[in-house]
Amino acid sequence: MTGVKFVTVITNREYGEHYLDFFVKHGVTEALAFLACGTAERAVLDAFGLEKTEKAVFNFMIRDSDAEKIKNGLISEMKIMSAGAGIAVFVTVDGLGGETAKNYMIGEQPILKEECRQMENGQSKYVMINVIADKGNTDAVMEAARSAGATGGTVVRAKGTGAHIARFFGVSISEEKEIVYIVAKRTMRDAIMRAVMEKAGKDSDAHGVVFSIPVDCVLGISALEEQVSL
Repeated sequence: MTGVKFVTVITNREYGEHYLDFFVKHGVTEALAFLACGTAERAVLDAFGLEKTEKAVFNFMIRDSDAEKIKNGLISEMKIMSAGAGIAVFVTVDGLGGETAKNYMIGEQPILKEECRQMENGQSKYVMINVIADKGNTDAVMEAARSAGATGGTVVRAKGTGAHIARFFGVSISEEKEIVYIVAKRTMRDAIMRAVMEKAGKDSDAHGVVFSIPVDCVLGISALEEQVSL
């Protein structure tokens, strides 16, 4: 392991500026920000006269040694454990592209050997499931995921790149796509991924591709524990 963690923070867009200030205050060297939307079901939104929730997503890297400070700050300052305040996911980085990448993402101070820690017990309690699907198929993806117990997700608009039309499992990735992030308990991972593959996979209109990554730590996860949509 590298002694570095990759952090994803998802929150309501109205809180975006406050999170940016928090990152600067706590020494985050480089944070990438982009816009997204929530995946609350249409019937729920209509009942309250609401539109889909607009989200802000931040990605950044920190040292393992700074992880507890960031977690504590998110809890005490940003109140991330409160309902609707957001969710933060911490993932151990397996490799970095040399000293340049390390300096860009977390600064020039060397990483000490004792900072490189293995994941506790060798396995994470939560996973982040990623679904890449054709634009306009988010509802189909989430309907499939919810049928297997998923409580919610966050959607990001994306587009494949490359000089030639790239293909993955025979599916074009150079057209407009939607990426759905779903955080779930590891025990539910296989059922959710299987449901998405069966109902919104490469042979469906969604042409979905799904994979998961282990998560070291999740903050703001009370909604998952209570089985309430994020």
